[in-house]
Amino acid sequence: MELTAVPATQFSSVQLTDILNACFEAYLVPVTQSVEGFVQRFSAEGMSLVDSRVWLAGDEPAAIAIVARRGVPLAAAFALRPAARQRLGRKLMQELLMLLQQQGIETVFLEVIRDNHAAVALYQSLGFTRRYGLCGYLSTELLAPVPGVLQLYPTLSLLRRAIEESNSQLPWLLDPLTFATLPCQVVTLEQRAFAVLTTAGSRPVLSFLWVEPAARRRGLARELLMALAQQFPGIGTSVTVPETFTPLFAAAGYTPLSLQQYEMTMDLADAKSA
Repeated sequence: MELTAVPATQFSSVQLTDILNACFEAYLVPVTQSVEGFVQRFSAEGMSLVDSRVWLAGDEPAAIAIVARRGVPLAAAFALRPAARQRLGRKLMQELLMLLQQQGIETVFLEVIRDNHAAVALYQSLGFTRRYGLCGYLSTELLAPVPGVLQLYPTLSLLRRAIEESNSQLPWLLDPLTFATLPCQVVTLEQRAFAVLTTAGSRPVLSFLWVEPAARRRGLARELLMALAQQFPGIGTSVTVPETFTPLFAAAGYTPLSLQQYEMTMDLADAKSA
């Protein structure tokens, strides 16, 4: 099958959404994006239409790669139509990496579902290594009431503080920059522990947790998680939280989701072409 790579700039948001949904058909985890969800999600991640690609078989889309940029690029989505998956995944990813390498980019990131063993093996064979194991959590147990009261806090004020302190040591999707363009609100406990709740859907999602450095290791994160569960029963996170935080969430009455991911990274100088 001969494919032609076309910049995503040549497609509308509606077309890109349809192509993405078609390429994720019969995927390990069902993926169906609305146009609004597509635009909101990938815009927040820093989608670069110039770097993103659609591969055509004749006039029919066969694969898509959405590239986001935030200093270094993220392969935010990479998917092929079912008929092309067994033969072309490696070749197309190599094309994408070469495109980025030619622009002087040194490092690239991606996320992959942990149980997608074929994809994990493919990325490892290309030179990617695991950076984080990522989990999601759901509030399932209401513990003793927390005496503190949650208060609203200016979103940008928190993001500026968290960006300065995080120093790029967080997974891509937990970078505070992600939330600057998403509908969200920030709540705080004692003006020392903060949570970002994204509000684009029918119920809020806990998307970011931050405790000011001087107040850490005092149990405030746990108290904040418990207070959130009391105020928003059944609240949960996306699968973006480093698995090392599982004990914290468990102590606050949250259960890990079955779906898990890896964040992987590669130095393009080490890219493998074989």
